[in-house]
Amino acid sequence: MSDDKYESHIKAVLSECPEANTDEIRAAFVKYEEEFYIPPQDALRSIIRRFQGDKTPTSSNNSGSQTRQTKKVVSLSELSGTDRDIEIEVEVVSHNLREQTIRGEQKQIAFGLIEDNPWEEGGNRVRWEYKDWGPNSNITPGSVIRIEGASVNEYQGKMSLNINQGARIAVLREGTRPVHQPGEPIDIEKIPNDGYICVVGRVLSSREDQIHRKDGSGSIDVVRGRIADETGTIGFLSWEPFTHEVGSLIKIDGAQVRTFRDTPELNFGRTTKIESFHDANFANMEKLNSHNSKTISQLTDGSRDVEAVVQITEWQKRSFTKDGEERFLWSGQIADPTGRCRMSAWEELPISSSDLPITVKLTGVRVRAWQGIPDITVDKAEQIEILDNPPWDKNLDLQDHVVEVELTELVNSSSRVGISTSGTVVSVREDSGIIMRCSECRRVLRDGECSIHGKVESQQDVRLRLVIDNGNVTASLLINKDAALKLTNTTEDKMASDIELEGKMAYVQSLRDYLLGRDIQVNGRTIVDDQGAMILADYAEIKSDDGAMLATEVRAQWGIN
Repeated sequence: MSDDKYESHIKAVLSECPEANTDEIRAAFVKYEEEFYIPPQDALRSIIRRFQGDKTPTSSNNSGSQTRQTKKVVSLSELSGTDRDIEIEVEVVSHNLREQTIRGEQKQIAFGLIEDNPWEEGGNRVRWEYKDWGPNSNITPGSVIRIEGASVNEYQGKMSLNINQGARIAVLREGTRPVHQPGEPIDIEKIPNDGYICVVGRVLSSREDQIHRKDGSGSIDVVRGRIADETGTIGFLSWEPFTHEVGSLIKIDGAQVRTFRDTPELNFGRTTKIESFHDANFANMEKLNSHNSKTISQLTDGSRDVEAVVQITEWQKRSFTKDGEERFLWSGQIADPTGRCRMSAWEELPISSSDLPITVKLTGVRVRAWQGIPDITVDKAEQIEILDNPPWDKNLDLQDHVVEVELTELVNSSSRVGISTSGTVVSVREDSGIIMRCSECRRVLRDGECSIHGKVESQQDVRLRLVIDNGNVTASLLINKDAALKLTNTTEDKMASDIELEGKMAYVQSLRDYLLGRDIQVNGRTIVDDQGAMILADYAEIKSDDGAMLATEVRAQWGIN
């Protein structure tokens, strides 16, 4: 770009900051325009303040004190409770307006959540709450902004950011998240994993509870429950008195969404406005309760007040000692037509092993993951109702039931057990074949050492680590010993001798020659978390397609002779 384009703007900066470097000023204008699409006339004020902040001028008053320098940071974790005049670039997660009485006067302020490191894809981000005392009209959810002149507020050890009335906001990227106006209800199925929202729903359940402080200083009275509309249900936790009866239709404005484990939950606090709502066409309790029941495939870690109909296929009692007292826990396997998982109970249930399998209705139970798999927890025996017949075909054998599920659905859902899926092998990892495990914890040894127990006695094992793809999504695939040996038509001794003879990399290459590009069907369970989806397979087979025909089709598609 020619120098003339920025000449007048550079002169304007130099008139305010005579010690600034001309090339650095020009580079700043270029960056604003090329990276952030901000024209020089709009960037001028921010650039002047930037170069003014690069120096610490002395005050002209008699005290000889210095003007405070702007503190530029990349991460919120760099800040302390005493920091003022902060400059930082963040992404706005949520932005909400509310009326607040300040010194006897009603004023409108904004609040919400921000995250640092907005330009780093997949990096670690720190999230803080903020208050915008302006409020600034150019702060929207999903936008990336630079805040100049903010300060830190620390209360009871928790820090948040104050965007003061004199602070400056520069929008570096427009918001991409949907914006909901204050007081505008959204459907429950569209509730995000965080932020403040407004929703209309009918109260399905409500019960008083207590949360015990971790420091042992006492407990807090709360109310837990669940609300629903025709699109779904969600649990709530009220930190204030909640007097609305079950069946009431209410409008909740300013509820904060917090995600516990994998499950969003509404939090009602001092600033949440809850009032009765009137809509003659809103679904009644009977209809909403029918939507409240979940299948095993729909369970998520952290869910509360869950209703489900399941079949208990295994059940046993065990004892353990805690604080010198013998206690008991009942647990086993449960299933429905959508899959399998575990269930635990802290009270004895009216179930005998001779009665199994038995169908029960669960009410008000909670879910906690165990090794990535949902585990239903029953706290009271009255949460169980024994049914005479299952609501599905009674001839369906759920003992070893396997559900066929598309790979795309598995990757985009919670962890599941008892599934079957398929995909094309697109990668064979180098650590496939013979591996050595720690004899104490079964972790795979790295360079002969366990990451927990150091140098230990090892045990030989077999596994295959693959990646499969269906054209839309990918998933990691771990195939256990028995399934891997059957898939490769070999024995453990033969595999070990082949690796010793050929070398590990040559053996892995032979696996790649055999598996890459082949369609594979697998049975097992999935673990889905922030790192993606992993399938742990106890059965695998190559789908019976004609390999020669597939090769011919590929050559024809790519024009290879």
